[in-house]
Amino acid sequence: MRIDHEPNMPALRREWLAARIAAVFGGLLLIAVGVLMVMNELASPAPTAATPPPAAASAPPADTAEARRQEDIALCDAALATVQGLGLVPNFAVRDGDEARPAGVQGRYVCGARTDAAKYAITFDLACTHLGDAACIVPFAITQDGTRVLYQRK
Repeated sequence: MRIDHEPNMPALRREWLAARIAAVFGGLLLIAVGVLMVMNELASPAPTAATPPPAAASAPPADTAEARRQEDIALCDAALATVQGLGLVPNFAVRDGDEARPAGVQGRYVCGARTDAAKYAITFDLACTHLGDAACIVPFAITQDGTRVLYQRK
């Protein structure tokens, strides 16, 4: 049995034309991306070695003290929220003071909290720099009224 095959030449010509058009557009796209990358490299400024930012060098001491106070408040609020979430301190406890005192070990701080009936000292380790992460505040010890230990990490 013999089957004669006659190629469809007009369809084959259309397919090759479509392939050539796709190749031309692909090449133009590659060239355009390359040109944009080079322009981006030329437009970006060269990094400078040891130039301190002017705002940090000329910041008045009052602004620095206020910034430190705001950092301490944020740190203590995060620590209180963490220990409340773990159920170690009542949910109605509030921050007592605006200061996060260093606890003698690098990265360890103490913040105060209070309720109408008791005062708490929350000692914690700061494990990262982004307070939004749940694992940044690691409780170390919680004492009530300076004498009763409610929690102590081993």
